[in-house]
Amino acid sequence: MPLPKEVQDLFNDPLAIKVLATKSIGEILHIIPIGSMRAPNPNTITFAAIFMEEAHENLKRAKETGEKVSTLVVKVVMEKGQLIGYQARCKVKSFETSGSIYENFRDVLKKMGFEIRGVWLLEPVEVHNQSPGPNAGKKIA
Repeated sequence: MPLPKEVQDLFNDPLAIKVLATKSIGEILHIIPIGSMRAPNPNTITFAAIFMEEAHENLKRAKETGEKVSTLVVKVVMEKGQLIGYQARCKVKSFETSGSIYENFRDVLKKMGFEIRGVWLLEPVEVHNQSPGPNAGKKIA
């Protein structure tokens, strides 16, 4: 399910906050912020594995089992007094340790002093508006 343009744009906004939710063994949710999360195209959400341990293991398990993970992108638009947020429920596609996507992340993050283990690729399967208001929770894609 492709991300709507406004959702993709928000994932690519460096000022937006991005969050990943995975499920640990025993049904416990594991939720972390991920600064490197981007949507290079409407069908893919990507992020680098830098410090993550538990989320990395949860993503590997979700890839094997087909279990979905969830992402959230949020931004405060001060001039409008608005909070904009979207949730993308995703299928785990792959973990890349070579190739152009990996190299691009590696090069950018290396300049910031980070070493990456690889890059996770997710495929959005549904998108929900999570902005406060009457459309909160509404499926938009």
